[in-house]
Amino acid sequence: TAIAMGLAQALGPDTPFTSMAGSEIYSLEMSKTEALTQAIRKSIGVRIKEETEIIEGEVVEVQVERPATGVGAKVGKLTLKTTEMETIYDLGTKMIESLTKEKVQAGDIITIDKATGKISRLGRSFTRARDYDATGAQTRFV
Repeated sequence: TAIAMGLAQALGPDTPFTSMAGSEIYSLEMSKTEALTQAIRKSIGVRIKEETEIIEGEVVEVQVERPATGVGAKVGKLTLKTTEMETIYDLGTKMIESLTKEKVQAGDIITIDKATGKISRLGRSFTRARDYDATGAQTRFV
């Protein structure tokens, strides 16, 4: 059926399309309504779009204050420089743990998801590229 294939191509790859022959509907194995119901279920497509607010910038300074006794909450400050501004964020215990887990240091480019607080390290900044004489192959400059 050339018309069905032409319709499918005209709709584009984003639109689900199921072509059927008449013999599939009039088979002895299942009823007509069951065959049509299965074809409609194949053709249903769901697109989920999620928008999140993230903060992206270069880490200028990370200060972590641990209590002298070793018992108690860690507090800290993170100085983040973006293209527009430079801001200082107060850090809680969980943010400090995720920063140490990602091994974030001054000169790294990071993103912080505002909703979840997830920190991901994108790479090193070009401005801090000459801080070290030798860098590993896995070091990405952003």
